[in-house]
Amino acid sequence: MLGRRLNGEMVLLGRKRRRKTQTELAEETGIPQAAISRIENGTREELTNDEIQRVAKALRFPPAFFYEHDLVYRKPLSLHAAAFRKKASVAVKDTDAIVALGNHYVIQLRRLLDSVELQSEYELLQFEIVSQKDGAGEHARAIASASDAAAAVRASWQVGDGPLHSLTRYVEATGVIVIKADFGGADIDGFTLRPVGLRPVIFLNNARAPDRMRFSLAHEFGHAVLHPFPHEGMESEANEFATALLMPRQSIMPDLKRGLSIPALGRLKLKWQVSMASIIYRAKTLGVIGGDAQVQLYMKMAPYRAREPAEFDISPEVTKLIGDLIRTHTDELGYPLNELATATTTLPEEFAEMHGLQLILSRAERPKLRLVVSSDQKK
Repeated sequence: MLGRRLNGEMVLLGRKRRRKTQTELAEETGIPQAAISRIENGTREELTNDEIQRVAKALRFPPAFFYEHDLVYRKPLSLHAAAFRKKASVAVKDTDAIVALGNHYVIQLRRLLDSVELQSEYELLQFEIVSQKDGAGEHARAIASASDAAAAVRASWQVGDGPLHSLTRYVEATGVIVIKADFGGADIDGFTLRPVGLRPVIFLNNARAPDRMRFSLAHEFGHAVLHPFPHEGMESEANEFATALLMPRQSIMPDLKRGLSIPALGRLKLKWQVSMASIIYRAKTLGVIGGDAQVQLYMKMAPYRAREPAEFDISPEVTKLIGDLIRTHTDELGYPLNELATATTTLPEEFAEMHGLQLILSRAERPKLRLVVSSDQKK
């Protein structure tokens, strides 16, 4: 790494990615904890080559990883702990680990996008909820509510008011990258990063049920179109956006008014591709049922709190954009995956695991290519 300066932020990122404390890293490497602290805080700028090798081995990263100088995002734009749970608490260690995971993916994305230009099919609309039409910022459209923003997004996609299938495809067609990742058991549904120079990147917990992931995706996409920076009330706005995007008022009202027994909720789940719990929530927000009826329905749903009835399962949606980026590099640009992993300063085995791939060997010329992202839906 001659001529390159060690980046203590990357040591911190790698440590949090592996859920290690400074004390644990010190014990594994033989480097004093005080020295690790100074490196991470930037008051000590270098480690010996032997020390770097020991840190790299303990944290399972190539030594080059610690010399990267990408921006590190300490906090996400949003972190969706659990749908409709206002006070869900998540351990700091879990939060740090998944935000570090998101940063790891973003570093990879920046390298992948060095050689590929994304051209989106749909505009990534930007809204600001204001009381006056001229009150929005320079780069946002004034909107009265999150529900109005959801209706505008649907209109831009030309999908009408019916059930929205393949939500992932439409979100990716705006250039937003969706990644299903292993959150390591953290009780978090999803989160969003806004890397400088890139479209927002949405991360979903791949351990969640497909219906829950769809709601999380709609919720996080709400942050992407409504919230350039965090503010109080943004979570409720994102929930409102998600429910309106997935269950438009005009179309779902007739279904809700027919009655909401457990079998009826199951049938609506299959139609609208959302959880039974979120249908109850939507019925309450639209005034179809009152608070007492909502509580009674949730009580009937109690046996299915961990898992809704299997006969009403829906199929998981598949992300496509990140896979297309990797295939462009392997198939069109000729990168073997182990070389691609090296380019993204990730060990090949972990790169393959993160993207659900097997190592392939091939080489070719590497010209600049353009990748057009589309919803793949017939109009």
